[in-house]
Amino acid sequence: MPAGDPSGSDSTDSDGAAIGRRPLLGALAAVGLAGCPGQSGDGETDSPGDDSEVTEPATDGVGGTTPRTAADGWPDVADPYYGRLAADLEEMGLPAGEFVYAESESATLDAFSVNSSVGETSSVSVGDGDPFSSAVRVTVAEETENPWDVTMKGTVTDRSVAAGDVLLAVVSLRGPESSESPPTVQFVAKSEDNVETNMVRTTPQVQPPAEWTRYYVPIEFDYDAEAGAWWVELFLGYGPQTVDVGGIALIDFDQRVAAEELPSGPADAGATGTGTDDDSDWEAAADERIREHRTSDLTVEVTDVAGDPVEGATVDVAMREHAFGFGTAINAGHLLDETEEGDPYREHVTDLFNLAVLGNHHKWRFWEEERETADGATEWVLDRGLDLRGHVCLWANVSAWAVPPDVVSAMGVEWADNGVTDPELDPERVRQRSMEHVSAIIEHYGEDITEWEVANEVIHEPGLIKAVNGVRATESTSLGDVDPVEAPVLAEWYGAAREAVPDGTPLAVNDYNTLAGPYESTRADYERQIEFLADSDAGLDAVGLQCHFDQRSALTPEQVMDGLDRYAAHDVRLRITEFDMADDGWAEEDKAVFFRQFLKTAFSHPAVDDFLVWGILDTLHWRDDAPFFAEGWEEKPALVEYRDLVFEEWWTEESGETDADGTYAVTGFEGEYEITATVDGEELHDTASLGDGGATVELSPE
Repeated sequence: MPAGDPSGSDSTDSDGAAIGRRPLLGALAAVGLAGCPGQSGDGETDSPGDDSEVTEPATDGVGGTTPRTAADGWPDVADPYYGRLAADLEEMGLPAGEFVYAESESATLDAFSVNSSVGETSSVSVGDGDPFSSAVRVTVAEETENPWDVTMKGTVTDRSVAAGDVLLAVVSLRGPESSESPPTVQFVAKSEDNVETNMVRTTPQVQPPAEWTRYYVPIEFDYDAEAGAWWVELFLGYGPQTVDVGGIALIDFDQRVAAEELPSGPADAGATGTGTDDDSDWEAAADERIREHRTSDLTVEVTDVAGDPVEGATVDVAMREHAFGFGTAINAGHLLDETEEGDPYREHVTDLFNLAVLGNHHKWRFWEEERETADGATEWVLDRGLDLRGHVCLWANVSAWAVPPDVVSAMGVEWADNGVTDPELDPERVRQRSMEHVSAIIEHYGEDITEWEVANEVIHEPGLIKAVNGVRATESTSLGDVDPVEAPVLAEWYGAAREAVPDGTPLAVNDYNTLAGPYESTRADYERQIEFLADSDAGLDAVGLQCHFDQRSALTPEQVMDGLDRYAAHDVRLRITEFDMADDGWAEEDKAVFFRQFLKTAFSHPAVDDFLVWGILDTLHWRDDAPFFAEGWEEKPALVEYRDLVFEEWWTEESGETDADGTYAVTGFEGEYEITATVDGEELHDTASLGDGGATVELSPE
């Protein structure tokens, strides 16, 4: 699963990089763009004689006037932009806050600096219609290994922060059309003692458009930090790219407001802090796509014994199963060892889903060492009429017990927990064992598995590829000139899989941070992997998108559609493979809102075939926070939304009578149906599979 930022995102450049900690305001001042006279940030203004929101206008420096003081309780600031911003936030119903860094935008911008040998800063003009007066352009000259290799960072030196404190970062961004790659920015807030924890609660990463867009970024600190030991920064290492930055503010609300009550995302998108879009237009558009791509016409023709049409025959059309795959991960050990028929775990799996995947027991080490459990769970799933995806032939995550110990040793990795204490790198053994395993597990299950993920998380876990190429599979090593997503052995694994699978069985890839986020660098790497495999002799049929969301990485429906469109453009089918929303600070009601939006959006996309949650019960979940059930089988709000959509809104149960032609027609959701017609008291029965193009059922007494 996703790991923390190994650099600590401190982003200091102690070896004398070309672009050091030069104050950005200096670059702006050189061309007279450092701000208006009197906006020095010293906070000294004439106080109004009463508590009115507007006292006297002050020229804003960009062609208009704004209040000198914005709202009750806010500090009196001479900066027009900050005054207007405070008024905007008060109109949203927020309590008064305090401006961090300084009480003017220009002084706040001066608190930030860029640290990178491949980043350049320059002044950029601000238009008369823009609410702020100072901005800077950051140009990343080349591709970097990590997003945090280029940052724009502002350390807070004027105050400490306490666990539970809530802040709101505000920044305007613009992505110039001249940018060599799509401009991408990740918002980050951290402290020295907890560098792997990003305190940003939503909107972690954005791709700013060509016009200035204001972004709201809620922050809640989980830890205490002294002045000078915490900061806000922008990760910009998604180059080569160009991004314009202006209008920066950081507002400290202390603990007078909850983070989820703050605005989140672009100012004009109606985002509410849940990472979702309140505009109902998204749902109308999704419903229209669903009607187009998920429904078809079912026609029932009823005749008598002589073959003549029967008018007025009663027809019942009852859906029995979706064509779309709604599934879950299953804990095979718990299923077989801890439950029996009638157990809630078994009942909910079969009642809620038509598709399953074994969370662990089709992984390499589990399958070789616990074959009886793997086969037993496979048989149980198939006996209950569920389809079963194969997850996964190869995953190089040693600490997750996914690799047999002899292969771990040959990867050159010490693994004391499983007895590997004297590893010896053996590239040929890793190649031989991996190739043999791909063929063996696929041939073992044959047609029982509807689809195989051949390789999992290659971007993040390239250990097997490292070993095959003669590099120890440790975090401290690098593949050098070999790109994991385009490694020849990757194509060889898929070639072995294609030879082993029954005809027509799809082959898939799977990885995380490919939709949740969005994380631009990972998406770009994943697209290269998709293209590489699609162009190989084996080809590629499907792309798995792990969707491990927290509140910080939640997406609007528009962002979800953009991500799905991006992968669908590679002529592959899509699967949502590992959906969950593990986040103790995310209210279950808000999770349910996001869940409904995400599921409906995914179901509406014509390239998506499956949606799988990554487990259903907290006590069996990898992060103790499953989507549907808390401990003791207490139902969560997201389950209500799931049932409402899958078994109500997207479920077809219709009745009517045949017309003069003996025909009854209905538009239904694609899937399996049972049809009953009553003619002269006699019931006639048939079944039908309704798919793209529709279906016709003929019923007649014998």
